[in-house]
Amino acid sequence: MKTSTRAFTAAAMLTGSLVLAGHAIAGEVVVGEPVEKHGMEIGAVYLQPVMMTPELPGMGEKDIHLEADIAALPGNNNGAGAWVPYLGITFTLTKDGSDWSRTGAFMPMVASDGPHYGANIKLDGPGKYHVVYHIDPPPYQGFYRHKDKETGVGKWWVPFDVEWDFAYVGTGKKGGY
Repeated sequence: MKTSTRAFTAAAMLTGSLVLAGHAIAGEVVVGEPVEKHGMEIGAVYLQPVMMTPELPGMGEKDIHLEADIAALPGNNNGAGAWVPYLGITFTLTKDGSDWSRTGAFMPMVASDGPHYGANIKLDGPGKYHVVYHIDPPPYQGFYRHKDKETGVGKWWVPFDVEWDFAYVGTGKKGGY
């Protein structure tokens, strides 16, 4: 009886591990190490394309949902740990060994894991890619700051770029992991 209980326990643990591993595989893929710049941590991840609302023209068949996850660092006078709103973020993707490229703009959006900037994107199949995020500060989107002595906050930064290299091997089919 003890042997069958041990076998059952081992099988249950293995099954649980495989289920958890499946969730990790189906989740976000980190594009590169987060970058700390201008009091923010900028991260890049992708996952399978997601359904969004409103669904705008051209949001059909895509390969990935690319995200910019941006949070204020401790010492940022606009709120440590908080998502940084009102950024203008564009991306440029290129594929190594090819003249293929894509550019576009990220949209601010929210998902079950919180707010981020993102877009569904069609890639040129598996391969090595280079991505550049160009980040404009909030006043470029019409968000201003107080600058007087009593209520003012620090100056906004100048626009800047961050970039990473990553390999794309596919994300699988939703539900088919």
